[in-house]
Amino acid sequence: MKISKVAYEPMNEVHENEMKILNKLLKKLKNNEDFKKEFEEFFEDVKKHFAFEEELMQKYDFFAYLPHKMEHDKIIQELEEIKDKNKEEMLKYFNERFLPWLDNHILTIDTVTAGFLNTIRREK
Repeated sequence: MKISKVAYEPMNEVHENEMKILNKLLKKLKNNEDFKKEFEEFFEDVKKHFAFEEELMQKYDFFAYLPHKMEHDKIIQELEEIKDKNKEEMLKYFNERFLPWLDNHILTIDTVTAGFLNTIRREK
């Protein structure tokens, strides 16, 4: 899956790195290989990704911090719930829930957040 770009390059870098890790996980799942290590790597990366964005939003008093964080929290909870599922359930989750969510999240709230951060950066 190709992910959309936002107006704040550090966020693009985080998103691209996350997709590389997710693609490794999906490959393991599709090839019926052991995927636990890749899932843990992905889950840790997602947590770092969200913490990175949340820290920036708090630092610059982003007006939509709370709804953005609530979306992040929901995904963390979902990943926590699926971590012990089998490969079929995990593939279904990523294909039917996570990837569509990520695409929409980047096109909507991440785009707004990135525009805000880009504006703040130019003002400094």
